[in-house]
Amino acid sequence: MVPPEKIIETAIKEQVDIIGLSGLITPSLDEMVYVSKEMEKQNFNIPLMIGGATTSRAHSAVKIAPNYNNTVIHVNDASRAVTVVGDLLQSDSYIYKNQIREEYDKFREQFLSRTKQKEYISIVEARSKKYKINWDQTSIVKPKTLGVQVIQDFDITKS
Repeated sequence: MVPPEKIIETAIKEQVDIIGLSGLITPSLDEMVYVSKEMEKQNFNIPLMIGGATTSRAHSAVKIAPNYNNTVIHVNDASRAVTVVGDLLQSDSYIYKNQIREEYDKFREQFLSRTKQKEYISIVEARSKKYKINWDQTSIVKPKTLGVQVIQDFDITKS
């Protein structure tokens, strides 16, 4: 829980190539949104990498990426962070960054449209599409004993 102002201040002072944020508790998600807004406000031109237990690709694409015009990328697993950083720092990384932006834009659009009015088929059409069992070719095994079975004095410790 480093204050966002400290993150921004240190990034400027150290002239970092990437800012990485890790969210371990839920309140840090809101802090990440704030950091992305501040990076945009201060005209940062570096990628923002998001990770940690409470984070998700959805949160990164829907809540963080719209606030920052540069690359925002969610990294699921810390072991992938080095590879992602390497890709982001390549001299021709604009292709990779554009691909990420396009993926996140598409993901966000799909995510946000999922709450819109859904179109359903009619009950008549649904019934016409029901699963049809071919009873002539279906083998149904009859249980050995029918009805309710009560088992008393059953020792569950024996295998």
